[in-house]
Amino acid sequence: MKIEKDAEKILKEFSKTLENIPDLEETHYSIGNVNSTREDVATKQNPDKIMKNSKTDKEGNLIVKKAEWIN
Repeated sequence: MKIEKDAEKILKEFSKTLENIPDLEETHYSIGNVNSTREDVATKQNPDKIMKNSKTDKEGNLIVKKAEWIN
């Protein structure tokens, strides 16, 4: 398949690029907010507003384009 050949080509080129990166000493964060987290809060969504810009069929199902590379 063409996509597999393209993927292999990309990986080979990426591997060649990585070989040219010099080894450096490990760096550390200069600020103290490493691994900071925020509270997980659910917000109320408005499905009508979200669906307003989408294509739907008569039953309200989303209509989306199938990926061209899938058989």
